[in-house]
Parts: sequence; structure tokens; C-alpha cells
Amino acid sequence: MTAPGVLQYRSLVWNFAQRDMKSRFTGTAIGWAWSLLLPLATLGIYTLVVGHLFKITPAAFGDGSKGNFAVWLFVGLTAWGFFSNSVNISMSALLGTGTLLQKIYFPSFAPVLGAVIGVAIQSAIEVGLVLVVLLVFTNVGFTWLLLPVWIVIFVAFSAGAAMLFAIGNIYFRDLAHIIAVFLQLLFYATPILYQDSLIHDRVLHNVIMSNPLTEFVVLFRDLVYGLTPGRVNIWAGALAWTVFAVSLATFVFHRYGRDLAEQM
Repeated sequence: MTAPGVLQYRSLVWNFAQRDMKSRFTGTAIGWAWSLLLPLATLGIYTLVVGHLFKITPAAFGDGSKGNFAVWLFVGLTAWGFFSNSVNISMSALLGTGTLLQKIYFPSFAPVLGAVIGVAIQSAIEVGLVLVVLLVFTNVGFTWLLLPVWIVIFVAFSAGAAMLFAIGNIYFRDLAHIIAVFLQLLFYATPILYQDSLIHDRVLHNVIMSNPLTEFVVLFRDLVYGLTPGRVNIWAGALAWTVFAVSLATFVFHRYGRDLAEQM
């Protein structure tokens, strides 16, 4: 899985992305409207349970005005949703091409990257909604210009992780269930429902900050909610995790993912 190889099969990757997007809400009454309703429903539940019942104080907006917990939470959930959906859907996407892969050869990264692109397009709608909400609160700053850089790095990291788990799931089918539990733990180990500054235990704080998802969520909030360019060490950590994930995914693809027909 190299850049030239991905470019060579870009049409195939896009076809898989289109197939994934078309099948996701096929047969539903409101179609793609679910891509907004589902995250909004999740946002409402967490806002009610965490924000109101536990009286969580939200961080102030970057413009200095009083913060809004629902908006602050929505930013974190949007980033998390992209990663978790990329991993889950990619595993199913690769496994679902088993019959086709046994008939004709195509690189296993094609359905995985196609699934990630499909999720990215859906998540772009959510990001757009986040920005609209922040515009309503007049919380806008020059740091929004760094958002495309964050998106590129985060998509690359998520694609690398998705590739690793998708190939691993072909060889070890229990991995999908293990990943489901792992993602639940990772969700609470990422400062989505709480601010990382509220963790006073030094060891626990270091553990949470070493989580790669923490760096991406914190950066996203800094850019669009806090209106700060983000800490240099957080950017460096996010970039390092991305290089590691993509490099490892490339190695695993060349070692174990070139011909998966016999494993399907």
C-alpha cells in the first residue's frame, strides 16, 4: 500500500466508496438524513446524561464567551465518530468482498480505503454542521484555516488503523468483537465527555494524553472551538502517530494483505 499503488487503483477505490455510500442507508425512509440524525441523537443523550445530570461545566468559547456543553461535546463526538466508523465499516467492507476477491484479484486496500472515504464524506456533513453551529455562536477564528491540515492527518491515521484491523480480522475473526470492546474503552480513555485538564492524577493524565485519539480530539477542539492553533507537542504527536500507523499498515499489507483469497 504505497502512494503510487493507491493512485493506480484510485478508480477502484472510488467505486468501493460509492458502493458503500449507496448501500449504507438503502431501504430506509429518510436515507442520508440518518447521517445527521444519528450523531445528533447521540449528542442529545450524552448532553442530557453527562451535561445536565452531572452538571459538567463546559470550556469557554475561544472568543471568551461562556461555553456551551452541547457544542463542545459535538466537536469531540464528530472526531470520534469518524475514527470508530472507519474502523468498524472497513472491517466489514473487506470481509464482504470475500466472494469477489476469490474470483478476481484486486488489492485489499481498495475496499478499506473506499470505506474510509465513504465515512469521511458522511463525517464532512457533520463537520460542516459543527462549523455552522459555531458560526451561529459567532465563535470564528483564523485557526479554522488549519482545519484542512488536521483533516488530512486524521484521515491518514484512521485509514492506517482501519487497514491494520481489517487485514487482522481476515486472519482472526474474533478480532472484530475484540475491537468493539476496545473502542468502548478507548472512547472513555479519550477526553470526549470531559476536559483533559480535569484529570489531576499525573499517571492517569499521562496515560490519557498518550492515547493517539486524545491528540486528534484535543487538536480539533482547539482549532474550531477554542480558536487556538494547538500545542506544538500535540501536533507533533498526532503526526508521529499518523506516520507510525501508515507505515505499519503498509508493512502489514505487503506481508499479509497482498493475496487474501485463500483466507476468505
